[in-house]
Amino acid sequence: MRVLTACMLGAVALMPLSPSAQVRAEVVNRIVATIDGEPVTLFELERFAEQAPRRAAAGEQVATDQRAMLDELILEKIIKKQAEAQGVAAGEQQVDAYVASIRERNNLSDAQLKEALAQQGLTWEQYRTQVRTDIERAALINKEIRNKVTVSPEEIERYYKAHLDEFPTPERVRARLISRLVPAGASPEQKAAVREEAERIRKQAAAGKSFEELAKAQSQGPGAADGGDIGVIARGQMQPEFEQAAFALKPGEVSQVIETVSGYHILKVEKREGEAHQPLAEVSDAIREQLYREHMEGRYERWLKQDLRARYHVEILL
Repeated sequence: MRVLTACMLGAVALMPLSPSAQVRAEVVNRIVATIDGEPVTLFELERFAEQAPRRAAAGEQVATDQRAMLDELILEKIIKKQAEAQGVAAGEQQVDAYVASIRERNNLSDAQLKEALAQQGLTWEQYRTQVRTDIERAALINKEIRNKVTVSPEEIERYYKAHLDEFPTPERVRARLISRLVPAGASPEQKAAVREEAERIRKQAAAGKSFEELAKAQSQGPGAADGGDIGVIARGQMQPEFEQAAFALKPGEVSQVIETVSGYHILKVEKREGEAHQPLAEVSDAIREQLYREHMEGRYERWLKQDLRARYHVEILL
């Protein structure tokens, strides 16, 4: 058997690649773009594309073609460059602290976290790189966007006036109630007798007799001593049978007899209460949060797609 000597090994190592082999190497890892003269290679793009299924599974929007994927990779590299330029590059301690917080929040050991990452197709180093990128992006956004976005009181008021229909006041009624209760285990005849009593009382009320006096004299329900006054009721605060009847009545009207498991009841609506919409003071915080979020989203898109990219000279060679 022929044995390769050290000299022969050296000779093999020094043999130049054939022209066809050189062409294949260039094709495999050719330059597909430059950022301020720094190359972005096809190999980097392919590695970046391999992450697309995992990112999509995590809810991110990902490109579906190679050219759009290259744009995403360029943007990620630009963000990295800008983070370094702004002095917000994440150090190892920051990455360690972030990873530790993830473990604690999910009650995972190092081994369990690594196993979960492996199931997602991520190595430990890939995960730390992703964490570092997330930290740097958040810090950069805080420095370049978040601290510059404000919502003035005038903006809040303009939005409020233009969208009053978004802030309705829950409809409320002030009502009185007369109840005639059915004893537990009552026979059909006993129930019919109680209903007959309720129908008689209702006719008196509908004919104009004081509902308040009728309630004091004959109601067995809440507020009887106060003339059946059950106060101001908003939607969602009454039994469905009562709510349906109460909000169908006009002020001064008396309901039909309402049957429930406890007995028979009559409602009278005294008045409806509530403004057409909630006052500005009650909703200004919610409006501020909404406008701030909208401003942030718009400014972030401009910063990401226009302002940030304009700071770097990008040449596409794909």
